[in-house]
This record gives sequence, C-alpha cells and structure tokens, in this order.
Amino acid sequence: MPEADERMMPEGDRSASADEAAIAIGGADAALAEAVDGGLTWVPFAAYLGCWLLLSAVSGYLLSGATPQSPARFLPAYEPLMWSAVGLVAAGPVLSLVVWLAARARRPAHKRRGILASAMVRGSLAAFFGVAIWIATLYGLDVMTMSGALG
Repeated sequence: MPEADERMMPEGDRSASADEAAIAIGGADAALAEAVDGGLTWVPFAAYLGCWLLLSAVSGYLLSGATPQSPARFLPAYEPLMWSAVGLVAAGPVLSLVVWLAARARRPAHKRRGILASAMVRGSLAAFFGVAIWIATLYGLDVMTMSGALG
C-alpha cells in the first residue's frame, strides 16, 4: 500500500502536520503561549500577585475582630476590602495589556508573535492565584470566627 502523500491527505490533516512540524522544529515549548522569542518579564506580574498577598494580609488583620455574633461581612472594613479586590481584578488585564504594549514596542516586527498571549497567560495566572489566596484567607477567617478560635 503506498504511503500517504499530499494528494491523499484530507484538507484538515495538513494543519495538523504543520503543527507537528512546528513542534519538531522549535521543540515542545514552541506550541505553548509562553514560547516567546526573547522572553517576557515576570516582574510586573509578581508585583501584581504581591498586591493580592498584601490584600489578603490586610483583610486578615482588619477582619480579625469578627465574632460569631458579628461576622466579618458586617464589619465596616469589609466593603472597602471588597472594592479593593474588585479594583485588583480589573487591574489584571490592564497590567497585561501594558506589559504587552511595552514588550511590543521594544521588539522588531518579526519577533512579536505570541507576546499578547504570553502576557495574558501570566496576568491570568497571577490573578487566579491571588484571588484563590484571598478567598482562602476570608474562608479561613470565617471558619476560625465561627468556631470561636478568635474570640
């Protein structure tokens, strides 16, 4: 039986073989959004995650006065902390776009492929872990309050 050549391949299989060729040429990382030529800095995203950690610490400190009779959500500091979290959530995509624009401006046109995807992936990872840590802090605070560990 003859081997499959381009005449016998359905149209959809050509794109699959092109993807396989890209992976073979550039290595396994060539298929990922993080495979950006020249790298993209993690510093702004680490600072963004640090802001989430700071919000978690401040939330734990300001809401530590909660009692079973007066849960954290009824304390005066709760609403500003929630709005701070909303602001941080909104700042994530803006940060990603600013990093993308800065990286795009510094690169020649032929090395710009994948920068936006990489910036968005890094921003979403920082936001995901920041929100997860903050929610875990609030949950832990609530559990300790309701069990009487803080009062």
